[in-house]
Amino acid sequence: MKIHDEGFFLYSKNFGEKSKILYILSKDYGLIKGLSKSFKNKNINLINLDKIQFTWSSRNQNSLGYLNYEQENYNLSSHYFYTVIKASASELCIKFLPLWEQNTSIYKEIKNLTLLKYDSNSYLVGKYIEWEMNFLKYLGYGLNINKCCVTGESNNTYFISPKTGNAVNFEIGKKYAKNLFKIPKCMKENFQKNKYNDYKEALKITGYFFLKILENNKFKFIFRNQIINKLDGL
Repeated sequence: MKIHDEGFFLYSKNFGEKSKILYILSKDYGLIKGLSKSFKNKNINLINLDKIQFTWSSRNQNSLGYLNYEQENYNLSSHYFYTVIKASASELCIKFLPLWEQNTSIYKEIKNLTLLKYDSNSYLVGKYIEWEMNFLKYLGYGLNINKCCVTGESNNTYFISPKTGNAVNFEIGKKYAKNLFKIPKCMKENFQKNKYNDYKEALKITGYFFLKILENNKFKFIFRNQIINKLDGL
């Protein structure tokens, strides 16, 4: 079995002295991993979400397989905060996506994330939280924040349920406020304004649902935590 495709580099780890296992989000095949040998004349240092062209080959799909790749000059920003955001998106893809399952929507969202131009830290984190919300939706855990699930009315939601991800208005939810999330304004305004105080609350909500999917509220997302810590200093 042999495939040729484009994709985004997510992560690598050493395998023996001269090889690495690479994780790639492939356009046509979803998340894949494969063994790549190191060569002295191939001095390429991939970073998260670098665009690559690759060939993966093996006797069958269930084997580790061998990867040969060529890096494209696609992801040029080296801004620290942007680098952490791309690392966080990579971490979530590896944690939640099954191997060999194509998801065109998630691939397009990752591509859009790599095309962002640095404007400000606030702009980047707003776009990243928006990416997380879309990622949850494509995983089957979309958040309904614009329509009250009881009255059916739009544009007057105030709380969101940690059980269902559905929103309610203030009058309906106020009796249960201690058990509900207050919807950050940045979520309702599609991240059109820079609201640092809201961003941490928004990340708290998306993070809660990621842990809910894992059924492990003690799991630590390394790069998401770095983003949250960075917000404390802004």
